[in-house]
Amino acid sequence: MRKILAAAAVLSGLATALAAIPAHAAVSKNSGAYSSSFVDGAGALTDDFGEQAGELGNSLCYGCGNSSNTDVVVLWQSILAAEDFLTLSEIDGQFGPATRDATKAWQRRYGLTADGMVGDATWSKADDRLRWLSSSRVSYTASYQSGAVTFHRGDPNIAQDDGAYKLVEVYRYDHVKSMGGLRIEFNSLTTL
Repeated sequence: MRKILAAAAVLSGLATALAAIPAHAAVSKNSGAYSSSFVDGAGALTDDFGEQAGELGNSLCYGCGNSSNTDVVVLWQSILAAEDFLTLSEIDGQFGPATRDATKAWQRRYGLTADGMVGDATWSKADDRLRWLSSSRVSYTASYQSGAVTFHRGDPNIAQDDGAYKLVEVYRYDHVKSMGGLRIEFNSLTTL
């Protein structure tokens, strides 16, 4: 009985120690990509954007805080451009009336309440369209194959790694716009 109790105590201690290690610690050189200031992903792709909504502090919208001069607005506008709701030149990091109207059109396309705000439901629906393109690239593919947005997630040298998203390119049926491949931060505009 003592051996069983001792083994249980060891297993309990091991479980506690493992729970304290963050999932991304397995790739130490990429661990700096994680924080509440970056859009990052772990595990399945189809929850990566939805998990970020709470870190924004509020929804993206016309007139909302954190909806001006931020990389997250650029990310959202890239999705709207791939869906042919914005032009590539309208990707500017400003959530203005054109982005609001494009967001409403996107929400209608995907069966959501068209309120023009990018909150939990909208982010969660958007990340349902994420797919691995290769061992390091992720794609958001627009409906009707009108366009796509490509990203690196984590370290591009490690196959299907967890970590910060980097916005690489926005494809439309008629043009491609390179976005520089910089990490997407919540509170700055670095990708343009």
